[in-house]
Amino acid sequence: MRLRPLACLLLALLMMGCGSSSDDLVEAEKPPVAFEGKPDERLVGKWQVPADSSTYTFNQDGTYDFVGKVSTRGGSFDNKFTGAWLVKDDRVLFKDAQGNVVPYVFRIEGDRLTLSLTGSLKNETVMVRQ
Repeated sequence: MRLRPLACLLLALLMMGCGSSSDDLVEAEKPPVAFEGKPDERLVGKWQVPADSSTYTFNQDGTYDFVGKVSTRGGSFDNKFTGAWLVKDDRVLFKDAQGNVVPYVFRIEGDRLTLSLTGSLKNETVMVRQ
């Protein structure tokens, strides 16, 4: 009779030892977004964000210039930078100087361009052609 509780205890210890602890779990890294596609003539030109007067100039060579306000949790600040852009399917891909690539779903309606960021950072930016 005394062996039965001991056997149950050993079995329980063995089962706990086989499981992984939360320290062993590693969050999978998101794969980088491939920067592939080509510049789209429909986007070439200067676009302004009416809400804050920021401007994007999309050049034919696949570069862009940004001048305007950048919003952060701590507030907004003036900024100016250059990057690269390409279109693949229904997405415009922006690549910054550090090589980070961010895909936006885009929609063009006349002289209005809407860029939508999906996922946990949902955001929509509306621009008007200048």
